Amino acid sequence: MQEVYSTQTSQSVNQLETSKVLRNTYMLLGMTLAFSAVTAGAAMAMSIGHGAGLAMSLIALALIWFVLPRTANSSTGLLVVFAFTGLIGAGLGPLLNRYLSMTNGSSIVMQALAGTAIVFVGLSAYVLTTRK
Repeated sequence: MQEVYSTQTSQSVNQLETSKVLRNTYMLLGMTLAFSAVTAGAAMAMSIGHGAGLAMSLIALALIWFVLPRTANSSTGLLVVFAFTGLIGAGLGPLLNRYLSMTNGSSIVMQALAGTAIVFVGLSAYVLTTRK
């Protein structure tokens, strides 16, 4: 009888730990997404060129491939992740300016945003309900 009680306690502790990890993951994801959006907005406001956007995207790719694996288990790794998301966001600035200058560009951008949000929320709900 005592073993059943301790098993239930360890399961509830495990669920609390899982909830904490998920909460921290979603908070970090939200912060990096917001930072990426701010840098994309800044790049759009400054009207950077397509070449600069490509260069920022390539630098971000180099950060992910070469720098992040070496700093993954340190606080510097968090800075590298934010640098990556910032560079990716700034690299999207010229592309967003191009689409927004089209006659139906704002609807294309909003459709992409809404589609991404729907897929993300749907998959998150699936993971949280099935615990897979």
